[in-house]
Formats: sequence, structure tokens, C-alpha cells
Amino acid sequence: MLSIDFVQVAILWCIAGVALICALNARGFFRTLLSWLIALSIIVVAAFFSYMKSMSVKQQIGLDGLASDTTRTFASDTSSGAATEDSVTANFISIEKQLLDEAITVSNAILAFPKWKDISARGIERREEFESRALSLRNRSMDIYRQIRNLNPPNEERMHYELLLAAADNLRLAGYETHFQFGQDDSSGDNLNRAMIYAAQARAAFLQLKEQL
Repeated sequence: MLSIDFVQVAILWCIAGVALICALNARGFFRTLLSWLIALSIIVVAAFFSYMKSMSVKQQIGLDGLASDTTRTFASDTSSGAATEDSVTANFISIEKQLLDEAITVSNAILAFPKWKDISARGIERREEFESRALSLRNRSMDIYRQIRNLNPPNEERMHYELLLAAADNLRLAGYETHFQFGQDDSSGDNLNRAMIYAAQARAAFLQLKEQL
């Protein structure tokens, strides 16, 4: 049945070709006009049946279904990709909130650290206690900085992340200056003073970033 249909279409195109040749060789106005009308009519009919046959063949071999499946797969992949991006963003924000809370806690602890003259006046035992606290704050601030630096933010959070990283660097410096003070012989407490400045800047930035989430 399939081969017969193709033969019929082929015959139509052969007839159309013969009609076209006759039209080209026709003499006289009316004969030429009539020949061209007939030729064009046969060509239109042949084209119509060719189109119908091609659609029938596509349905039989499953091309329409394949195209439909491809469209559905593309739509599904697009939807899945959007869902994945949303999930990545949500996960990043969740981690960022946790780090911000920890960073604010460390900033507050550094800002609450006693003045150097008060530490010096409390004796060697209390000084060792404060030095241990300073070391802990340095380590915690460095750990927070490393965690933030190792984050891989989505594109829409890139600017927010750069501000977060800059604030974390200030916190790192605050922790470093706090502990470094105990290795100095001077009594001015300049390192602790710088630590307070860094910590205040970091805390202000952390609070602002947290409000934006």
C-alpha cells in the first residue's frame, strides 16, 4: 500500500512535468494560457498530495511523536534547570545567614575586649587568660573568613558576596590585631585600638548585609 501511494505521487509529478513541457511549447495565446492553467493545476495537486503523503509517513515512522517528546524534554530540562538555580541560591543564602550570625558574634566579642591598660593592671595570670581568649577570637575570625572565601555564590548574589568577603577580611584583621597585641612590649595598646576599628566596621557591614537577606 505504501509503495502504491508513492507511485501515484510520482505519476502526478510526471504528468505535471509533461504538462509544463506542453505549456512551454504551446502556440497561440489561448492555447498557451490554457496549457499553463492545466500545468499549474496539476503541479498544485501534485504538491498537495506530496505534502499529505509526507505527513502520513512522519506519523507512521514516529517523527511527530519524537518531535513532541523532544519539545516536552526541552521544557522539562528548562524547568529543571530553573529549579536547580533556585535551589543553589537558597542554599547559598542559608549558609550565608549562618556565617553572618557567627561573624556578628565574634565581632561583638572583639568589641567587648578590655582595654590594654585594664588587662595590664590585672596581673600575669589574668593576662594569660585574656591572651587565650584573644587567640580563640583570632582563630574564629580566620575560620569565618576562610569559609566565606571558599563560597561559590550564584551570579545574582555576586555583588552581595563581594561586600560579605570585604567585611570578613576586616573581621580577620580585627582578630589578628587582638591577639598580636599580646606579643608587643609597648603599653599603648595600638593593636587593640586597630582591632576595635576593624571589628566595628565589620559588624556594621554584617548587620547591613543581614538586613538585605
